[in-house]
Amino acid sequence: MSDKVRVVGAIALAVCLIGLGGCDWWPPALQQQIGELEAKVKAAEAERSALLKKVADVSQAAEDCKAKSDQMAKAQADLQARVDQLQAALADAQAKLKSQGKPVKSKSKSKK
Repeated sequence: MSDKVRVVGAIALAVCLIGLGGCDWWPPALQQQIGELEAKVKAAEAERSALLKKVADVSQAAEDCKAKSDQMAKAQADLQARVDQLQAALADAQAKLKSQGKPVKSKSKSKK
C-alpha cells in the first residue's frame, strides 16, 4: 500500500510543479529578472539571425570570387595558347625569310 501512496504523492507533486510553472504570479524581482532574460534571449536571437545572414552573404561572395577566378584562369590559359601559336607562327615566318636569303630583323629582349 505504501507504493500506491508514493505514486499518488509523486503525481500530485508533479501536477503542482507543472501548475506553478505556468503561473505569472512570481515575485516582482523575479518577474523583472525573467523579463531581462527574455529580452537578452530575443537580442541574442536577432544577433544570431544577423550573423547567419552575413555568413550567407560572405559565402555567396566567396562563390562569386571562385567563379571569377575560374574564368580568369581559363582566359589566361586561352591567351597563353594564343601567344604560343603566335610565337610558333613568328618562328615559321622567320625561318621562311632565312631560307629565302633575306636578312631577318629580330627584336632581342636582352640589351647589351
